[in-house]
Amino acid sequence: MRRFRTSSSRARKSSAVFGILALAALVGGLLPSAASAQTDPAATPAPTVEPAPAETEAPDDGVIRDGYTTDPTAEPTAEPTAEPTEAPAPTAEPTPEPTEAPEDDIVGEIPTPENGDYIGSNIEDEADPGAYSATQDGLRAATLSGFRPGNIISDAKMYTSGTMSASQIQSFFNGKVRSCDPNYTCLKDFKMNTVSKSPNSYCTGSYQGGRNESAATIISKVSKACKVSEKVLIVMLQKEQGLVTHTWPSQFRYDIAMGYACPDDAACNAKYFGFQNQMYMAAYQLQRYTKDSYFSWYPVGKTSQVRYHPNASCGSGAVRIENKATAALYYYTPYQPNRAALNAGYGVGDSCSAYGNRNFYNYYTDWFGGTREPSKPSKPNTPSVTGAIGEKWKSLGGASGKLGQPISAEKCGLSRYNGCYQDFQGGQIFWSKKTGAHFTTGSIRVEWRSGGAQNGSLGYPTSDERCGLAKGGCYQVFEGGGVYWSPATGASTVGGKILPGWNAVNKEKGALGYPNANLKCGLKHSGCYQAFQGGAVYSSSNGSVPVTRAILQGWSEVNRENGSLGYPKRAMTCGLKNGGCYQQFSGGATFWSSATGGHAVANRMIAGWKAGGKESGKLGYPTTSTKCGLKGGACYQQFAGGKVYSSKAGGSQPIYGSIMNRYQDLGNEHSRLGYPTSGEKCTYAGGACRQQFEHGYIQWTPGKGTIVRYS
Repeated sequence: MRRFRTSSSRARKSSAVFGILALAALVGGLLPSAASAQTDPAATPAPTVEPAPAETEAPDDGVIRDGYTTDPTAEPTAEPTAEPTEAPAPTAEPTPEPTEAPEDDIVGEIPTPENGDYIGSNIEDEADPGAYSATQDGLRAATLSGFRPGNIISDAKMYTSGTMSASQIQSFFNGKVRSCDPNYTCLKDFKMNTVSKSPNSYCTGSYQGGRNESAATIISKVSKACKVSEKVLIVMLQKEQGLVTHTWPSQFRYDIAMGYACPDDAACNAKYFGFQNQMYMAAYQLQRYTKDSYFSWYPVGKTSQVRYHPNASCGSGAVRIENKATAALYYYTPYQPNRAALNAGYGVGDSCSAYGNRNFYNYYTDWFGGTREPSKPSKPNTPSVTGAIGEKWKSLGGASGKLGQPISAEKCGLSRYNGCYQDFQGGQIFWSKKTGAHFTTGSIRVEWRSGGAQNGSLGYPTSDERCGLAKGGCYQVFEGGGVYWSPATGASTVGGKILPGWNAVNKEKGALGYPNANLKCGLKHSGCYQAFQGGAVYSSSNGSVPVTRAILQGWSEVNRENGSLGYPKRAMTCGLKNGGCYQQFSGGATFWSSATGGHAVANRMIAGWKAGGKESGKLGYPTTSTKCGLKGGACYQQFAGGKVYSSKAGGSQPIYGSIMNRYQDLGNEHSRLGYPTSGEKCTYAGGACRQQFEHGYIQWTPGKGTIVRYS
């Protein structure tokens, strides 16, 4: 979350206030609690929250947010005054004097939680709000050696719109979340009605509201209106609420998506709730920092003290601010990472670590490359590309091809096969004598590296990346399996244990589709499985066998591999009556039809069902799984046209029609008859049918009905 902070000694030195009397009631709700200040905040009047640009009437009466509906948020219409007027002085000095920086042009006063004269971000961020490092090949501490506190990102990288189209943003979101948890709406699927916003001093373009706009469309339109990079907005959205990679985001995360107007020590200001509102106001604020003279305590070209943590005892460090974009990040999140935070990569540092600006650099670098324009090396310093790696690079178009310029020299002596590799702008080329030279790039490369690269289970690549699969997918073959990617699922590894089962159903073209998770082992009897869009593949002593979603339903009813069916033995077979399908397992089978769904039939029930003609007979398809715990340890199963009983006394026997109805009237197995000991036999005089039970029989005769005889 982000903080609004109120008055400070700097406010005393300002020459104008932002409409204090007009907005006093609003600001009162944004004051920090006494517990977080070192002076009495009640003694220091607060400057008002910055006015937002006017907006035109929304296209609908409410903002619809995937089932959540709220009234459109209101924003003040006045532009901010040129300078804040002088505010009454606080009763005590808010913070100790900062340590002197070595430069002569140092700016002495540090904005703090106690004297913070800013509107933006000021929170002790979580180290990793989106759990990105746990699911992706995140940065490591060594990569953060490129972090420069005085130049976190260049002005051009932050304030250039058009870096991504709405469709590219959508594709990016799709690739970050393979599947959303049930009953939640992930960012890739989020939509809402938006309101129109007029041009103003900081967002000079207009925003034309619309119905049912996606998050990607909203970010694209905000970027164009406020001239803030789409990539910067995406990264800030992740570092604030983790929404880009979150799989179970709440409504409240969308309401405070950019942490705008959410202090640590008070409730968020509902005036600024709403995904569009948060995105627009954050971009508006990033522009305001560069144009409003009020924001002057991180002057560009000067050295300022920047704290490491909200706790003043953690100290501060002198930072020479090199550009407006970096100053804006400090106005929004006024802490620099300490050495422990930088050493931690995406992880947790120490008690004096803050992570907001570190994570901004991490996510941007990991997702979009460098945060600063690369310097142009002279030709003599450009690494050479030779040998097998050079031949592969040339075949891909060389410097103007897929991989671009080399950025490192060739490195050899890898632990397996004494292989070599070389880094390029767009990826890497790996070579070994056994596998040859092949390039890796993009999401497939990230997935391969997350599993240990050539030292992991996949080993070296044995092919280049190949695309053109169903639904826009790509894949790459490695020694130990393959990595498959699609826009809907992202990249996942399919290893040697799983490939045969997936191949059996035509891989991504078949019923399973693309993998949407990696291999998981540790199942009963050392089994493994991998989830796909349309089901899963299980690997056990029975081999690698696919299980589609239709069959999973019935198998899951009996606790999958831990239940009576055990592991699958062969792939699903279809073409049964009414388009039905079945799959054989160690302990029975699962049958599916469009009318009944999928249900397991254990081995102990199969004989009785078969005696009744299975799915083609009077019983039809199963409608439940086997139910046990009856009198004497017996079981039964319901089918579309009757039941099958399995007991010690009678074995597995079907029962249906008028005889079943009479048996039920008598109390089923609790009656004097006991369990059935045979199926129905229609070989008696007058076309009569009779079924034997432990202690008698039931007979049905056309036109006469049923009779019961006890033995």
